[in-house]
Amino acid sequence: MLAVGMTAYAQETDVKYVDTSNDGGVKLAQGADEDDNWTMHLAVGVDIPVSTGGLDFAPFRSWDINLTIVQYDWTPKNSNTTLSAGLGLNWRNYTLSGHDKMFVKANDLVGVVDRDGSVSELSSRVHTSGLSMPLLIKQRFGKNFAISLGALLNWNYYARLSNYYEVGDHEMDDQTKKIGERPITVDILGIVHVAKGFGVYCKYSPMSVFKKDKGPDFKSLSVGFYF
Repeated sequence: MLAVGMTAYAQETDVKYVDTSNDGGVKLAQGADEDDNWTMHLAVGVDIPVSTGGLDFAPFRSWDINLTIVQYDWTPKNSNTTLSAGLGLNWRNYTLSGHDKMFVKANDLVGVVDRDGSVSELSSRVHTSGLSMPLLIKQRFGKNFAISLGALLNWNYYARLSNYYEVGDHEMDDQTKKIGERPITVDILGIVHVAKGFGVYCKYSPMSVFKKDKGPDFKSLSVGFYF
């Protein structure tokens, strides 16, 4: 329905030439046509875990970074609509709020426990890294305003628990791998392009970070800047 509506809008405006110079990102190469481009994009934002089951997270210590290394943008002639597909890298971390609880893995399960009394300056988080494939449809509404909607397919090839803390005068950095992360996830992505080369994005992850019965059940909402 969204694609049909956008196509109808583009036909009604009867655009003879679409200026894509304000689409942002780094232009890597020109395609066969003037509006047929290869680009690179960066999104940087904060992760806001939702449906956490009572766990408290610190959004401004939880980051979402997505680098689209290469993206193909195709704009049909006489249209304000652009279809895009790309390939990139995604890094996320989810940090518990406060300094009194920590992620731990025991018996192949991840849980959250209170810190030991000998531990101070505790910071505990889940970190994931993955390959991502954005699939987007963009509709322009004037020269400097556009909206993109679509999905982000992720292959989460690496994850770990990270606990940073102090014991007396010693700084400790405990890393735990193979934590039962969900390897394949799908995100819903929306971007509002408001100026040349700049936009804001919102990304919702309806799938839990961990596999079922492997760890705390929480999902992610990310907001930030898109270039």
